[in-house]
Amino acid sequence: MSYEIKKISVVCVIEKEGKYLFVKRAHTGVADGFYMLPGGHVDEGENILHATVRELEEELGIEVKEEDLEFQLVESIKTHITFFFKVKKYLGIPKNMEPEKHDEVVFLSADHSQVHPFSRNELGLMKQGIHFFPNEDFNL
Repeated sequence: MSYEIKKISVVCVIEKEGKYLFVKRAHTGVADGFYMLPGGHVDEGENILHATVRELEEELGIEVKEEDLEFQLVESIKTHITFFFKVKKYLGIPKNMEPEKHDEVVFLSADHSQVHPFSRNELGLMKQGIHFFPNEDFNL
């Protein structure tokens, strides 16, 4: 079965002392109340690395250079492709720059009870060194 790609997203993994930076979703109707890895959509014609840098600044208020991003995983869900990047270093202190979408920004362990199962699964795949995950079971 083949699908036409309609949406490309980027997700960022920031790890500190064995914990990961998450945003708590709110007010969007999608995964509200759960902690998820930060990220966003790639604009039409936009470079994936540039989109990742832009999203980190817009969502968390931090500055990242493209060379400080390390590819981790690509997940394919029918018509949606998501690229995951580890942030090796950044300038600034992560904060909630989008209160209309998130209630808080916090470092948590991946097994925290409110971490969304998708984020938990994706972090697990990355730890296993898996770089491609065709998630055909997910229903969009």
